[in-house]
Order: sequence, then C-alpha cells, then structure tokens
Amino acid sequence: MQPGDDKWPESIQALYEQVTGASPDAVLSSRPQWTERLAEWVRSATLDEREMAQTAAWSRLDSGDRSPGELLFLLAHSGELLWPYTAPPRELLHRLISRREQLVLALNAQGQDEAVGPLMQQMGAEVSKVLTRYLKRHPEALRELVSGVRCTFDGRVLRFHDTVELDLKVLLGSERRVIGRLDQLRGLLPYLREGRDKLVTFIRERAARIPWRECRDVLEEKLFQMVASPEGRSELRGFLGCYASGKGEARWCTRASLLLARNLEEGGALAVIENLSDLLVYFEAPVEGLRGALQALVASIHEDQELERHRLVADKCWEHLKPKGEPGLALVLLWLEERIFRVALRQGSEDAFERRNRARERVRELPVAEALYWLAEECADLWPRVESERRPGADDLAAWRQEVTRRFAKKPVLRKAAIEFFLWCAPDAAASEAELVTLSLVKTGTDRRQLRRLGEHPSTRVRFRVRAINAWLAHGSESAPEPATPATLTGALRHLRASGAMTLGGGRTWLKDRDLEELLLGAFSRVERDFSARYPEHYREDEARLVTRLLEDLKHEFESIRSDLSILLSQGQPVPLELDLQYRRAREPVEGEPAPESARPAGVELAFVLKVDVDSFLKTKRAVLVLARKLEHRGEWAPNLRLGREQVDGLLGQTEASFCLFLVPPSLRAECWMVPARLVRGLMEAQESLSTVSREGAQRVARSLAQWMTYDLLGLWTGDDRPAVLARTEAGAERGPDFLVEISVRKRGQ
Repeated sequence: MQPGDDKWPESIQALYEQVTGASPDAVLSSRPQWTERLAEWVRSATLDEREMAQTAAWSRLDSGDRSPGELLFLLAHSGELLWPYTAPPRELLHRLISRREQLVLALNAQGQDEAVGPLMQQMGAEVSKVLTRYLKRHPEALRELVSGVRCTFDGRVLRFHDTVELDLKVLLGSERRVIGRLDQLRGLLPYLREGRDKLVTFIRERAARIPWRECRDVLEEKLFQMVASPEGRSELRGFLGCYASGKGEARWCTRASLLLARNLEEGGALAVIENLSDLLVYFEAPVEGLRGALQALVASIHEDQELERHRLVADKCWEHLKPKGEPGLALVLLWLEERIFRVALRQGSEDAFERRNRARERVRELPVAEALYWLAEECADLWPRVESERRPGADDLAAWRQEVTRRFAKKPVLRKAAIEFFLWCAPDAAASEAELVTLSLVKTGTDRRQLRRLGEHPSTRVRFRVRAINAWLAHGSESAPEPATPATLTGALRHLRASGAMTLGGGRTWLKDRDLEELLLGAFSRVERDFSARYPEHYREDEARLVTRLLEDLKHEFESIRSDLSILLSQGQPVPLELDLQYRRAREPVEGEPAPESARPAGVELAFVLKVDVDSFLKTKRAVLVLARKLEHRGEWAPNLRLGREQVDGLLGQTEASFCLFLVPPSLRAECWMVPARLVRGLMEAQESLSTVSREGAQRVARSLAQWMTYDLLGLWTGDDRPAVLARTEAGAERGPDFLVEISVRKRGQ
C-alpha cells in the first residue's frame, strides 16, 4: 500500500469513492448529501471504524495529490474524521492549512469565488476544533502540532495563520498543575509574531496561581535541561521572564554554581558555561547569584589549565558587578584576574596586559583602589609559594600579616573587603595565615556582624572558617592553651580544636559525638554520591562488580577517617575512636574460568558483621544480612526493580535484621536505597507482585546508605547477635553470603 492510500472502512468506502469521482461542477452542489450521509455514518460507526477512518483521512491530508472534491470532503468534515485516537501527528496544523490553500486555489480557478468566503470560515472552525481536541488529549504536543505556522496572541486567544483560533483557557483547563502546558506555551515565544509581552504576562499570571512548592521542582529540572543544552540559550530568557519567583530560589543558585564549577574544571561546552553565567546573574537578593558565579571561579581555577572559559565567566561578573557596593567581590575578581594574567604571560598571550589593565580600570574610581591592587598582587604571588616547597618561614609570614593589618585595618571598607577575601580565596595550605589575618582585622561590632553574615556564604570553605573564628572569639583569647602562633595547617587545626572551635560532644547515637557522627555521615555520603553519579557508566556490570566497587570506596573512606582524626589531635593525645572496615568475597572469580552455577537467584547477598568494643561500657557482635539488586536499563531506566518474593522470604526466615540495597542512578538525590526486607515484602504484597518491586515505591520508603550506616548500623539500632545468625557469617559456612563486610569499632571508655 502506497503512503496516503490507507484503507477506509467498508461502511464509508462508497461515499468516499463518490466524493473522489465527483466532477468539479458538482462538488459544491453535492455537499449537503455528503454531510447527511457522513452524519448518519458517525452515529452508527464503531470505534474500530472511527480509528480506521481517522488514519485514512490523515494519510490523505498528509501526502499525495487530491482532487477539489476530496479536499473539500476531508477539510469540511475534519471535525468528524480526525480524532486523537493515536499519537498526535507532526505539523498537523501546517498540513491542514496548506491543504486548505490548495482547495481555495482550485475553487477560484473554477470560478467559485462566492463560495470561498463561507467555506474558509467553516473550515477554519473545523481546524480549530481538531486542534483543540488534540491538545486536550496531548497538551504536551503543542509545538509539535503547530510547528511551522505563524501565530499571534491578543491576551486570550492564540491565532494561527489569522484564522485558526485556540482559546488558552480551554487548553489549560481547571487543573492545578499546569506547568507542563504553560511550558509548551513558553516554547512558542521565539515564533510569536505579535503579542509576545502579552503571552509572557499570561504565563506569569497563570503560574502565580500555582503554589510555588508544587511547581518549583518541575521548573528546576526544566531550567537545567535548557541550561545543559547548547541550543537552550534562546529559551532561557523566556523561561526566566515567565517564572519570576525563581529569582529568589537559593537551591537553583547553588546548583548552577556547582555545575558551573564542574564545567570549568572539566572543560565543558562554552555554550553551557555561558548559559550558567547568564543564569547566575539573574538571581536577586537575598539569593547571591554573583557570589555563586565567583565561587565557581574560585573553586575551579588552577595554574596548569586553560583559562579561556574562566575569562568568559569573569567578564560576565564584571558586567554585573558594582564595585562601590561590593568592594569584597571586586577584590576577589582582581585576584582572579591577576592569576589569569600570570597564566597568560606563561602561555605567551598577546592581550595579557591589556586584559589586566581593563580589569583595574573598572575599580579605579574607588578611593581604596590602590590597596586592592596591592593585596591582589601579593596574594597571587604568596599563596602559590605556600603550597610549594618554597614556603616562607614563620617569621616571614608574621611580617606579611603585620603589613596587611597596617594597610587594611584602619578603613572599614577595606576591612570588610579583606575579611571575605581571605576566608574565601586562601588555599588550604594558607588557612592558618588567612584566619590569623582575619582575627587581626576584626576590630568592631560591625566586623563581627559581618563575620556572622558570612556564615551563610555560598562557599563551604568560608562557612567552616567563619565557624572556627566565631568560636574562638566567643571563648576569648585568654582561654587558648596554645598561645604560640601555628605555622602549619596541622598546627592550625590543633589550635582550633584546643580553643573549643571543634568541640566533640552531643550526638544522636551512643557515640555521643555530633562532630564525629557528621564526619562519618559526610564520608559515607561522598562514597554514595560518587557511586550513584557514576552508576549510568557502570550499570552493565553485574551486581558483584558493582558491590565490590562500592565496598572498596568505603574501605578507602574508613582509612581517610582515621587519618582525619589523627590530624585533629595533638601529639600523644589518644584517638577517641578507632574504626576499621575489611571485606572479602566468598569465592574470588578466576579470569577465564566460567562462573560457577549458584542455587541463589539473581542478586548479591552481603553480611555486615559489626564488632563494638568500648572499655567498661559496651561489647557486642552482631550481623545484618543485605540483598543487593541493581536497577536495569533497557532504552530507559526500568520502572521496577527485579526481586523475587522468595528471596525476601529467605532473608526474613534467617533474621529480621535483613535489608535490601538497591543500586540506582541519581533521582531526586544521588544515593543508594536501603529498605528493610520486611517493608519490601509489604510493598510486593500491596502491589500483588511475585518478582518485582516498583522503583517509585522503593524510593518513597528508602533511607540513604550513608544514613543507614551511620545511624542504624554503627548506631546499633539494627543487627542480630544470635549464634545461629553469626555462625552463617563464618568462613566456610554452607551457603554463606557472597560478601562478608567486617566493621570494628573500638572506643576508649570515658
């Protein structure tokens, strides 16, 4: 069958043959008979016949040469023939209007000028009816349906080709959640001939009726999809204009800053970097988009990389920065420009001096411009030396701090600029010097209030340093047991701990140590986020390989925790907590040897064995069984996780301390899901499933792996200490777990 020759139902085939064979003179005179016979057919037709007629009518409108009678029949009765039984066809409106123009030309050639006007009105109404009907069923396909047709907007009605009307109230309906439909309208903005401002106003007013909490997550994903697309810049401006509430959304600003930093570090696409820069300067107070853009620059700039992308972002920041209002940001930008200048000199760039002078010209009108130039140059020269083998001595650094204090401590505007600059831009190797300089610059209550405000800074480095300094100020210098000035990062950490800035106390578990719990939670979260973020690259591996990768990262993180704890303590001071994680497989695979057949169904079983030994307080050994399953990908991520009900029953038959670990890509957050086996069994029962559990249901009740390990496993809220369960985890046990994970916790008694 040729395209455009789909078969009509037998009940209407005779009518269609009569229409096709009608002579040009009899086309208009035969219309009343066609209308009556078609109306009678519509009343008695079955659903299958309607679907067949719809397919045949559209195929003939879509392609092929058609006679005037055939076109008149199809267009004048499109409301009866075209129904949205299937997916909406592309460029439906464009094709219908083109066919209508062909019919008008044919009728004019036959001398039927008087009949053209009424026919145009009738066919316009029919096309409007068809378009509205399709959009009610498929509102997300607006652009696909009307692609290629010019349109205008008068505040209520969209008009296509000046004749086809679409009432937006009918399109949007009375639903509360119409963000998807509004986004389709926003997509028409670049193609609108007239009424662009009216359409933006309409979208903004309609969106304002929806509670912001209900739509901001959806809008956030749409926004960052556009940002990640090189072609999204044209739509970005219209999006930001339509959803003005986003200007105060701090979460969007933070995400944009993190994405910009990653793209700058990894050499991302220039178009994406420009989109992120435009987005960050869009945010308004109290959200600090400009600081977010600068944070991306500070976090990603390195001496050994190409800095062309950093130049683009810096130029965008200069365009929107007002140096008189934010001298601290001006100082940060001058320091960044100084670093870019030195890299450009080494690379032999011709415009290195020109760019540096242009940056300085932007702040030349400030009364304190010379002091800002001096500090930017000094730090650009000193901080790389601090990180290298040419580190200055303690006396040199002390003299440098005194010179900075002499130049900057007298004027409030300079103190304000320097405090934020040192806390923000100083590398970790120069943290001690930066904090000591900051302490020397804090002279008045205003300076202390600024320090407190910097506690909400977008940079994590600034927030941590501010907390340490505020704690030191709160305790007073006389309470510090180490009056000597620390000369190294380790010495500075010991100094802050001794001064009470890093107290270990409180807590939500038996450890009674909130900072230690936060350290553990942060370490496990880093492993979990990295594993989940890389899951789309490794999902083809089997569960055993994925679990090995996850456990290996956890093992390295335990080693890092021990190292971090030793840094925080003075020499000779005992470590308050000793942690260790070891794991082994029941049988390591041999390369080239086929995998042995196992009686266990799909999945990997782990046994977490926790040993806790606290002098004069607690001694226990307990086991937790965990079944690990991965989310599969077949063109798209599967809606269900494959898991046999008998597997879950088998776990529960051994111990109630059983869990399911689901390895998944990032969804709302980058994390792995831990769900009690009893709860998984209940989900499968509720879904009446024997072999799967829904991904949405598991996500709704799951806890992240990091929280589970910190508060459930190490917090001793789960585990089975019965000998029968512990015996199953011993080496050589029959049908033991695939992986044995041993965690030991030793803590000195208080």
